[in-house]
Amino acid sequence: MMNVQELGTLKRRQIPVKMVLLDNQRLGMVRQWQSLFFDGRHSETILDDNPDFVMLAKAFNIPGKTISRKEEVEPALREMLASKTAYLLHVLIDEEENVWPLVPPGASNTDMLENT
Repeated sequence: MMNVQELGTLKRRQIPVKMVLLDNQRLGMVRQWQSLFFDGRHSETILDDNPDFVMLAKAFNIPGKTISRKEEVEPALREMLASKTAYLLHVLIDEEENVWPLVPPGASNTDMLENT
């Protein structure tokens, strides 16, 4: 939601950017840090009232599609890449999906944590 104005730029300038939105309905990085570094005390990370992102893209005349199953990924990517315009692929993923590698607080990029 922080960059929704960029959809207007894509429409106005007719820039054919392809967007893949991985949506776990959480503030994923915040939730992951709270799990790893704050004993799993989650606070204000649930985003189960998000807007319909495909409908939002369509408000800017940008086509899009929502998928939720692994077998939908390849056909949806082909459809997106075949589009001559900007396109939003909204991918619903598991709520607990984490991002790896991760740089812990106070560490450098040489001290990344890997999924264990």
